[in-house]
Amino acid sequence: MTNRLKTLSIVFSAIIIIAILAGLVMVNIFYIRHHSVEKKFLTPWLGMRTFLEIGSDPYGEPATQRTQFLFYGKLAESGQDPLILNQPFASEILYFPFALINDYTTARVVWMFLLELLLIGSAYLSLYLFEWKLPKSITIAFAILAVFGTQAIIPLLENDQVILVFIFLLIGLIGIRMGLDELSGAAFALAFFQPSVTCLLCLMTFWWAIHNRRKRFIWGGMMAWGFLLLISFGLFPGWFLPFIRSFRSEFVFVNYQSTFGILSDLWPAIGSKVAVSLTFGIIIILILEWRAALNKDINWFLWTASLTLTTYPLVGIPTIAVNNIVLLIPLTYILKVIAERTGRKKQWLFIGVIIGLIFFSGWSFTLLSQNFTNNDALKMITFFVPSLLLIAGLYWIRWWATRPPRTWMDTIDREQS
Repeated sequence: MTNRLKTLSIVFSAIIIIAILAGLVMVNIFYIRHHSVEKKFLTPWLGMRTFLEIGSDPYGEPATQRTQFLFYGKLAESGQDPLILNQPFASEILYFPFALINDYTTARVVWMFLLELLLIGSAYLSLYLFEWKLPKSITIAFAILAVFGTQAIIPLLENDQVILVFIFLLIGLIGIRMGLDELSGAAFALAFFQPSVTCLLCLMTFWWAIHNRRKRFIWGGMMAWGFLLLISFGLFPGWFLPFIRSFRSEFVFVNYQSTFGILSDLWPAIGSKVAVSLTFGIIIILILEWRAALNKDINWFLWTASLTLTTYPLVGIPTIAVNNIVLLIPLTYILKVIAERTGRKKQWLFIGVIIGLIFFSGWSFTLLSQNFTNNDALKMITFFVPSLLLIAGLYWIRWWATRPPRTWMDTIDREQS
């Protein structure tokens, strides 16, 4: 009887999973029917298809014109986004499986479905990274925040590859924790394809790995990069210069934001000077924190990595709002340490309230911002507030996060939590 119940339970669970996955596909089809074209997936997909079908340069005029006809219904006019492929061919190879699908709508449905699965996986991986076990009710609340929060839904609806980069970051950090250095190095190398959000963390992690003689990490990264570069230059030897030209042409049409642009608009006379001072200040803090973490344990490393991800918008690198998905990593660390320092009876209620506030405040502000008339104030809030709040939270937990339990009672509290 017990075996029969287990079998029925497995079958029932499988049916539920299949129903959920089928539901995701149907939602994707419904959404795409009402939003027939977009830029983030269309351009790299059609660039790779053009390369496969006629062997044409994916940065060249044939691929660009095909993209413009599909997006605008005609060639782009003066002042319109030319929709030129603006990513290196080494990362364009990642779109090869989707370019095998002839129909754009079908390929986009499959791409969105993959991104949704990755978002679901990111919730689990974020908890696994920090070895944080939650009660079922709080796990569901955290998963809702990770999968349906504004930081996840916005890049999903834009079909942005930053979700894939986020997964690479999580795999890389988990690999370091588990001592899987080759896997970790390869994951960080792949995450570097989104340099506006990952370059600081990747560079400083490689510094940390060299100092700590984690040679397998370095070799893993070099092999991943070497493999992709070898394939890319083998398939298309002259891709680098066309990529540079297309990136420069496309840069002005991407809604990049930076401390220099925002502060210069706010304070025309001194904004750029304030931005330069902020950049140097943040970089000095990061260098000092990474030096302090060089010979420390994994918890100190993860705290410093979280700080680096939190401060990336403040160092002057042009970025876009969808990149905020990576802020789930420092947020998870903060929530975990808060749970450990809160009484057992209150911690889950407290954490649940925080998760709810973050989720609803994020969506409330996103929806209300449609009616904002002061664009400069809106940019200031959306750009600076998330990072500044997380920086404050990380420094608040720094002592407990970077040091082992100091007393026997601290050990007992952590074991109970």
